[in-house]
Amino acid sequence: MSAYSDGDCCSVWQDRWLMARKEHVCDACHETIRAGVRYHLTFFVFDGGADQTKRCARCEAIFAHLSERIRKEGDLEEHCNDRLACGHAYKERWGEEPPPEIAALAFWLPKDGSP
Repeated sequence: MSAYSDGDCCSVWQDRWLMARKEHVCDACHETIRAGVRYHLTFFVFDGGADQTKRCARCEAIFAHLSERIRKEGDLEEHCNDRLACGHAYKERWGEEPPPEIAALAFWLPKDGSP
């Protein structure tokens, strides 16, 4: 079963944190993931096709929060977009402002120093 509990099976699904040995680009914010920095990789094979998503630590924290929020609602048909491109604002989706720690990450960029 996929990570989204939607009943469709992936023949391979790997979630892991890696240390970048070279520069990568985050699939969510499109910022550079510099060599020597940790990032999150999801690799999967579905219906014979392989794909992957790389997210910087900031985007992975936002993704994890949104995924958990959706899971708590019990909606098995909906999942967090792996590239954080759902088209919704937090307040529009849940009727409230995001938690301060998530709001702080929303506009923080690696060049800004620690959030």
